Amino acid sequence: MKLITSAATALMSWLALCLVLAPARAQDCAPQQLAKVQTTTLPDGRLTVPVTVEGHALNFLLDTGGVATTIKWEVAREMNLPVRQTDRRLTGVGGSLLNFTLAGENFSVGDFKAANKPIYVESRPLPDVDGTLAPDILRDYDVEIDMVAGTMTLFAPGYCAVQEPRDTVLAIIVDPGGHVHLPVKIDGAGAFAVLDTGSVISVAGMRTAAYLGVRSNSPGLELRHDNGTYQLYSYPFGAMEIGGMTVNNPNIAIASNGFLPGEELVLGIDALRLMRVTIAYASKRLYIKPP
Repeated sequence: MKLITSAATALMSWLALCLVLAPARAQDCAPQQLAKVQTTTLPDGRLTVPVTVEGHALNFLLDTGGVATTIKWEVAREMNLPVRQTDRRLTGVGGSLLNFTLAGENFSVGDFKAANKPIYVESRPLPDVDGTLAPDILRDYDVEIDMVAGTMTLFAPGYCAVQEPRDTVLAIIVDPGGHVHLPVKIDGAGAFAVLDTGSVISVAGMRTAAYLGVRSNSPGLELRHDNGTYQLYSYPFGAMEIGGMTVNNPNIAIASNGFLPGEELVLGIDALRLMRVTIAYASKRLYIKPP
């Protein structure tokens, strides 16, 4: 993750990435739909999608900020899915180690069989879901997440959309892990954000918060949670701009140092309420239709 450390860097990054792209015409767009599935909304607002692993119908958390697509240990055991140790070890959430994968790896979203990728096995508690669907698979396609219709659609790479006047189209960075970085403005200050549908809330690290003008003695900063290791604070931000769209009074928590793997702003599922977002991984564009 990248941390913006100066106003000059922020301005250059903003000008370079927040592009106003020419609207696409209907005759220019012919996205090839590969799969469309109904999503389920968990009590905390996150989304799950129906998948099939080795012939077993399961429900996976849609996690654009994940390290790898995973299945829970207890689910793999219950279904007698064989696992094997892998040489490619990954570090998951909270420093957990991922070093076992399914031996078969046949994986489908809806009726669409995705390209074979390792499905890692993890012991992390994941209430109400059987695993996670992460960018290691998602990035091979262009992905539309429709919070209003409750659907997720996979398109063949090369997606474009017929744009309406209120639509937002942003150039994005897709890092080696498949995570989406986009430019935003919060109370006038530009910053990078990571789009993470696996996070319930939006969070900024302390150093990013300081760049946004929030410090330990700022009026309105309140401690909301302290587990002895990390602290979470609330702050009354006024507005967040994503391209030409403004979200008033965004709910962005501020975390103590070390809580986030990087110091970039994380946009959680709460930031996508009532939106239709398409991540065009191949063309590095983010299409947003407003509420």
